Amino acid sequence: MADRPPASGHFTAGHIPGASDAVRHHDFSSAPGTTVPGQLIGLDIADMDFSSPPAALEAVHARADRDNIRYTLASEMLRGRIREWYADRHDWQVGEDEILLLPFGVKAALRMALETCADLSRPVVVCTPVYSGILKVTRAVGAAVRTVPLTHDLNLRYTLDPQRLADEFRSSGARTLVLCSPHNPVGRVWLPEELAGVAAAAEQAGVLVISDEVHSDLAYPGVRHRPWGTVADNRDWIVLHSVGKTFNVSGLQTSFAVTGSPAQRRAVLSGLNSWGYYEGSFFGDAVAQAVLAPSSHDWLDARVRHLAGTAAVTRQALTEFSLPLPSSEPEAGFLLWIDARALRVTGEVPELAERIRLHTGVRLLDGTRFGASPGFLRLNFATAPQSLRTAVERLSDLATRTGPFAPTDFAGKTT
Repeated sequence: MADRPPASGHFTAGHIPGASDAVRHHDFSSAPGTTVPGQLIGLDIADMDFSSPPAALEAVHARADRDNIRYTLASEMLRGRIREWYADRHDWQVGEDEILLLPFGVKAALRMALETCADLSRPVVVCTPVYSGILKVTRAVGAAVRTVPLTHDLNLRYTLDPQRLADEFRSSGARTLVLCSPHNPVGRVWLPEELAGVAAAAEQAGVLVISDEVHSDLAYPGVRHRPWGTVADNRDWIVLHSVGKTFNVSGLQTSFAVTGSPAQRRAVLSGLNSWGYYEGSFFGDAVAQAVLAPSSHDWLDARVRHLAGTAAVTRQALTEFSLPLPSSEPEAGFLLWIDARALRVTGEVPELAERIRLHTGVRLLDGTRFGASPGFLRLNFATAPQSLRTAVERLSDLATRTGPFAPTDFAGKTT
């Protein structure tokens, strides 16, 4: 193997002279995109190591070249670009008066939607496993979180179960559902019939649906994402989105919401003012306006094809380990959900992902953070080919050295 771990089996992060403090994925001991023994490889944080599109960078430079950085009004042109983007990419006709431009990321947007539009005296339902940020924010607003497990088959294909959700709405009295669509971490793009079943259950129970759709533009070729507003028969919903994941500009911390009713729009705007914010972002609006344009379609299509191909190659490599690691087949995005319950990795720390990091220097996210049972992992494959190749080699070597994991040994004790 070209890049074996140090003999100690433990990797540590040190200060790298000249390295940017903003680099969160890797602790570079060499040029970005290359790897050397002992270097940490971060496949944990959900953004891409690839370049943002030229249009985004040009928009930032154009803003920076202005002679002032004053308050800015919300861009009405951006509202039009969002409306046209939804029509072109998702066949969804959205009114510009339904779009709110938010000067923070989708997690903050979710919190604002919950605080201003949800009945937090009742439980809030989420389907697990789910992006940990959804769980954290929902708990942070003081809501009682009720989890409904996604069902899956032997191939780790997860599905929504409308009947389970209907039963939970009825038994708990919940009046809010936070949906992740497409899903992080399992990578599903929900089918129309799945969404229609959930919509019927939500409408019957009088449930507000807040749909986090940040991965929706990254649906793979042959797969179509349905925005929640295209499947719901009522107007009791809010869709949250941003250009962050689509165009790898998450550092801008900007997002937008599509509100199902004027009352929700007014409530979110009132909440925005109470937080000391207003619509619009000096840099964020400029970048979003630049990338949500017809000229971006070809760039995005090429990026999505690359992600789909990398997903297939990475999944195949994991199955060829001496101890195969199956994963869910993603239909959008750049994340793999891996079933590593058969893997034996000893250590004192409770999280399997942290034990793997100590043994291999590869950072993954532990499935327990998503509300899953121990033994699952999330891997971000949107990184430089050499870094991904080296990470997979290290994980393969670990599987060869450690052998099968005892089912009762998830506490990190040696059996």
